[in-house]
Amino acid sequence: MNLSPVTLDLDALRLNLLRQKEPARVHIFEHGVADEVKDELDRRFGLSQSIREPRGTPEFRWQRDVAVQRFIGGELLRVWLPGAEFAVAGSRGITWGEEHAGPIQTWEDIEKYNWPKPEAINWAELEWHERHLPPDMGVVHVVKVWEVVRELLGFETFCFKLHEDPAFVDEVIRRVGEFHMALTRGLCGFRRVFAVYAADDYGYKTATMFAPQTVVEKFLPWHRRMSAHAHERGKLFFFHCCGKVDALMDALIDDVKIDAKHSFEDTVVPVTEAKRRWGRRVALLGGLDVDFIARADEAAIRRRVRETLALCQPGGGYCLGLGNWVTSYIPADNYLAVLDEARKYP
Repeated sequence: MNLSPVTLDLDALRLNLLRQKEPARVHIFEHGVADEVKDELDRRFGLSQSIREPRGTPEFRWQRDVAVQRFIGGELLRVWLPGAEFAVAGSRGITWGEEHAGPIQTWEDIEKYNWPKPEAINWAELEWHERHLPPDMGVVHVVKVWEVVRELLGFETFCFKLHEDPAFVDEVIRRVGEFHMALTRGLCGFRRVFAVYAADDYGYKTATMFAPQTVVEKFLPWHRRMSAHAHERGKLFFFHCCGKVDALMDALIDDVKIDAKHSFEDTVVPVTEAKRRWGRRVALLGGLDVDFIARADEAAIRRRVRETLALCQPGGGYCLGLGNWVTSYIPADNYLAVLDEARKYP
């Protein structure tokens, strides 16, 4: 399958996301693309052939990621900065997030934990993009609060401590929030950063993981501060949140003042329904159900893309993409059908 080239346009993307102008073409946004998918696209289409840096070097990876993103047709490149993550996985002898008990269980643990320091963040990748990223592209980087707190404490510990020792929970939230606020300030100092991208999964299939009021009172104030700083510096503020979070949408839109919401699933709230409910108040990103794209045939995928665009594209405020990651188990041909149909629309 040969895809037609796409002309990227950051200014048009901004107008689209702010719902100020319906775009002339379909803009693409992906929460992330699995390395296996990047490798397959590179193999098929020779995306890294012109890169001179040796494979395995950071510069090669950065250039290859730019090439993949341009091939996809997306203006925004997501980066990961070393030093911007908390050491959680493996801290108790495991390599995944622990739902029961994380590395912090007591006040003593709070003091002993090796909290990351903003001054230790490695900005090299962003500095490289400041010099080399094509002018029609921008950068996004994730900030978060709840997901770090959940991993540091464990979900069960969080729930117990919330009632037994709320000051303990508040202190962990404060330390995590302060770090990501510092990260936000650092990100907004870069010219090529287009948006700060908050990513906290507060929901599951049928509701929020805990009382919406707790989210609003303890976590959203940090997102509000990050959003306000981003807007002061001329950046947009995106919000990724999985699960059914209808109860949070008014607060996210009116209080946090998010510019765009990501993560949609057919069994929770399809993106077309989200467009009907909130499309006049906030931009929507992605929404093609991951399970559907992974398992459907080409004709069904192309039909879903056209149906989604017919409902979400009018009036602006929408970027096509998957409801979550472009995962490693999605066949490359299925994803290419998405991109090809988007290029053909309308």
